[in-house]
Parts: sequence; C-alpha cells; structure tokens
Amino acid sequence: MDKLIVTPGKEPRYRQIVTALRQQISSGALAIGSRLPSSRALAQDLGVSRATVVTAYDQLVAEGYAEARRGAGLFVCDVAPIRTPQVPPTATAPPPPPKPDALLPGAPDPAVFPARSWARCVSRVARIDPHSLSHQEDPLGDPRLRHEIAAYVGRWRGITCSGEQVLVTSGAREALELAMDFLVQGEDIALEAPGFIPTQRFASARGWPVRWLRAGARGAEVPRQMAKVTLLTPSHQFPLGGTLPVPQRQAFLQAARERDGWIIEDDFDSEFRYAGLPVPAMAALDGDGRCIYVGTFSKTFSHALRLGYAILPPALVEPFRALFQHPSAGAAITAQRPLAEFMASGQYDRHIRRARRLYAERYAAAADALARWPAALGRFERHNAGMQIAFHLAASPADKDICKTAASEGFALRPLSPHDPERRTNGLLIGFCQGTAEDLPQQIARLQKIIEASGRAEGAIF
Repeated sequence: MDKLIVTPGKEPRYRQIVTALRQQISSGALAIGSRLPSSRALAQDLGVSRATVVTAYDQLVAEGYAEARRGAGLFVCDVAPIRTPQVPPTATAPPPPPKPDALLPGAPDPAVFPARSWARCVSRVARIDPHSLSHQEDPLGDPRLRHEIAAYVGRWRGITCSGEQVLVTSGAREALELAMDFLVQGEDIALEAPGFIPTQRFASARGWPVRWLRAGARGAEVPRQMAKVTLLTPSHQFPLGGTLPVPQRQAFLQAARERDGWIIEDDFDSEFRYAGLPVPAMAALDGDGRCIYVGTFSKTFSHALRLGYAILPPALVEPFRALFQHPSAGAAITAQRPLAEFMASGQYDRHIRRARRLYAERYAAAADALARWPAALGRFERHNAGMQIAFHLAASPADKDICKTAASEGFALRPLSPHDPERRTNGLLIGFCQGTAEDLPQQIARLQKIIEASGRAEGAIF
C-alpha cells in the first residue's frame, strides 16, 4: 500500500482518504483480496481521528471498492470495469446508430446481471431442495427469502423488522396496488404530481378521491390536510429525482399519526445513490407502525424475475395474510429460494455494489453531457441517484413530440408530461444504465440535435 498523504484544505480529510484508496485499488496498487489497515492503525499513521478513517472506509464499502468480513477486517474487492464487448468502428464508417433502447429510463443493464453466479444458485437449490422450486407452503412467500429480505433492508435501509412482516409479491407494482386496495377502502388517497402513472390509473379506476401532492426538487410537499393513505417516493422521487429531507419525512409521519392514516413508501431504486451516504428509509423513522415499505428486485437485479416485496407493520401482518386464501396467490415460487440462497451467500450485496459503481460512472457521463447543452434548451438537477435523469424542457417543443421523433432514430427516452395530472410539466426522462460511459456523450449530443431541430420546426430560437 502506497503512503497516503492527508493535508488541511477545502476537501474534507475523509474524502482525501477515499480518493487516494480508490485510485490505488483501481490501479492495482492494492491487490484484490488484500487487507486494508485497521482504522485505528491508519488513523495513527495519518494523524487523523479514527472516526475520519471509519467514515472513509464506510464510503469505500458503499461504493463496492472494499468489503467487510466479520472478525477479519476490510478487504479490497475486484473493481475491474464492466464493459460490453464492442466492435471498433472503421476509420471511414459513420457513428453506429443507437440501439433501439438507447437512453431507456429506469431499466438495468442486462449485461450486469451475474448470470453464472445465479445459475449456480439455481442449480444448487435444484439438487438440494427441488421441492422448494415448485411448492409454496406460506402464501406470503418463501420463509427463507422473507428472512433474507428482512436482513437486507436492515443492512441497507435501516429498517428493523422480522421475516414474518415481509410479503413477497410479483413486483413492486403488485405490492403497491395490494397496499392501496387494502388501506383506502373508499376514503381518500394522496399521490405525488408528477408521479408513477400506474398508481394514478389504479386510483382513478377505483374512483377514489385523490389529493395531489406537488413534487419538486426536494420531493413532495407536506399537505395542510392529510389523506387517509399517502403514497410517497421519498428516497428518490419519481420521476423528478429529489430526495425528501428528514424533517419533511417526520412531518408526514406526524400528520399520518394525527389523521390515523397510512403511508406507503415506494423505495424503487434507493440502492443507486452515487454521492454521500443514503438517507434512511422513511419506514426506519416510523415508530408507530404507520408505514408500509415497498421494494423491488426488478431495478437492482432483473426485470425477468418479477419479484418485489412489502414490509408490513406488525398490526397489518394477519389482516394481509387473510387476503391470500391459497399458496398460489402472489409471486411465482420458482425464483424465490434461489434468490434467498443468492442473498444469504453475500453475492447479492456484492452485485449491488458492482452495479452501483458502474451506474455511477454512466450517470456522471450522462450528466456531464447534458450540462453541455445550451441553457435555452432547458435545465436539469444533479441528484446523483437513480436510473434516469429528468430534463425540464423550455416551453417548446412538447416532450411527446420530441420522444416520437427520437424513437424513429432509435432512442427510448420518455416524456415527463404524462406523469403530471395537472399538466404543468414538460420534459424528458433520460436513461443511462444501459449505455456506456463512452457512448452516452455521443447519444446525448445526437438527442440535442433532435430537440433543436424540433424547436426550429416550431419557430423556437435556441
């Protein structure tokens, strides 16, 4: 390990330590599997407090550069960059057209899926316990998977719960709809605007009175009058991307307590935060059992598994259990035990850290490319989180028209306006997870030309 130097300056000392160790790990100066010095020893060597080194080590673990082994210490992880094999273009060939799903928001990169490790888990379960692949005794889900999910949300989101409180579903959407259907029961519901279109349609189809919570750069505003049920995306507001500050989370929980109401927390992609430490889940702050927490494996692992989950307050476990009359209700069973094995082995946590490191690189490439657009086109905010970037367009052209034109050229970005029932939003949801840090700047530059051409067709001046 090369000598580290920490100097007084504008950059906090823990960040200097993180930057130096990150460079040594990436360059190979620190070998994969090598043990990092203890926090106490490194603190003495650098002349800083042990808390400073602990903070730096925590950040390296969160970014996937190191992993903690119980009773053994901190060890360097494999941080080889993930790349999709590409055929280099010839010197005279024009740039290749974007893939049909270029800039698709909210979708993980299939190339990041740990296919071989997953196949080994499936094979192991098939050999040792084949019965678990086709038979489900508990309608709330495989008991081992529910236990692993409870441990996972405790590690990553600060939620204290037991496996008995976990309901496995066929995706986050089913979990949200089950919670909404069970809790509203003819009363009113509050939804974010802009927000998740399927939940808006679900509430409309049932004729529920909806209170719209205006969402901005810092999440949804706390209403003067609380609805019976409130659905929030506090960790990373969908689709705008802001994080709800802790005081606002506490205000929502207090208002729910006073209203004798409920909060449904949709935590759809909170694992992908690329700067600083994650804010604890809203359910972690809930001391009254007012919050149902909803998570998914579709964003972090694979859409194809179709698995999500809900963490139920203790008082709702038995009432929810009564909804399921037989084991076939809810999620398919085949992938549940293999996923439990995958999580128990620590491979799922390593996969999350690896994916987050890669997506952080792509996020930075996309955000830097968007920052080069002329200010007259619109604006965006760097939330350093999530799987898409919300770009707010100038008054014209309309986002739907831009997306239609872009689709003809191979882009799969989405308009923001359909997410806003109050029709105040005009913008684009631009994905980056399925691109590469090398290709994204070119793709975003091509998108800029599409927007400018659309604007000129409408008489806009950029």
